[in-house]
Amino acid sequence: MRYSRQEIFIGSRKQKLLRKATVTIVGCGGTGSVAAEYLARAGVNLRLIDRDIVEMSNLPRQLYREEDVGKPKVLALKERLEDVNSEIKIETYSEDLNSSNVERLLSHTSFILDGTDNMQTRFLLNDFCMKNKISFTYAAAIKSEALFTLIVPGETPCLRCFIPSLDETDTCETAGVLGPAVGAIGIISAAETIKYLINSGLNIKGHILHLNLYKNIYELIELKKSKNCSSCRGDYEFLDKPSKRITQLCGGTYQFLFGKSINISDIINNLEKNPDFKIINKGKDFAQLSHKKHIISLFRSRMIVQNASLKDVRILTAKILGI
Repeated sequence: MRYSRQEIFIGSRKQKLLRKATVTIVGCGGTGSVAAEYLARAGVNLRLIDRDIVEMSNLPRQLYREEDVGKPKVLALKERLEDVNSEIKIETYSEDLNSSNVERLLSHTSFILDGTDNMQTRFLLNDFCMKNKISFTYAAAIKSEALFTLIVPGETPCLRCFIPSLDETDTCETAGVLGPAVGAIGIISAAETIKYLINSGLNIKGHILHLNLYKNIYELIELKKSKNCSSCRGDYEFLDKPSKRITQLCGGTYQFLFGKSINISDIINNLEKNPDFKIINKGKDFAQLSHKKHIISLFRSRMIVQNASLKDVRILTAKILGI
């Protein structure tokens, strides 16, 4: 029996709770992909949300293969997880999570797991979950350090109680990251999610777990609610913030939101007549092409451009969409 070893520990009734649950994972990079694998193996249904494609620099710390490079992360991860457990339901959304689609993408879920890499999206998650009383995780890793806590609206401090502003400094691109630090926090995220879904009462909440794998530091730090926290007071400002049309991602990569849905087949048919563009891959909802040094990934409502500057993105948008 697939779950027999797990059921010996948690019991068959709690295993049924896992199989009825749907966990939404926002961000399918290092933390999200590792957590997704362990949750899939545990029998949990998943909703995967990620805007990115697989790059070679992802492979040291994310559960992707060389043949996945260039694919949307959610599709590559779904393929892997279906090989792991064909019994669970896996939904995928290769979209940029923002205020315009957050209700559609995050509603009707049992729990939300943070696999994101930026505070803008985390604050959006925080506001949505606080407003809708959905429990969620906060997880982050940089260098050899990692942080984790579980946030229960109305019970624990929320994210903005202990991170009040959007000020960000180091990223994985600028400061680097040790792969096992990301993996460790992904495994902890999965374990804490399972414990929450089966009502164990033993979650890391009201405290933040801090790991430094290089220096062998493992500690729990108490968190306190902030009297000045806008989200706890019911001011959900990030649910109303308009999304940026152009966003810089990592490593000379930009995302451009079209503001409308396009027919990818029609766009590709037109570009195939242009010798400056080379079609690498094409399908109904996704296509990838090259233009000089640029790699362009087209989705129905956005595109990602690699090896580019802001000026390059604007020029390519005009060439591809005429806008």
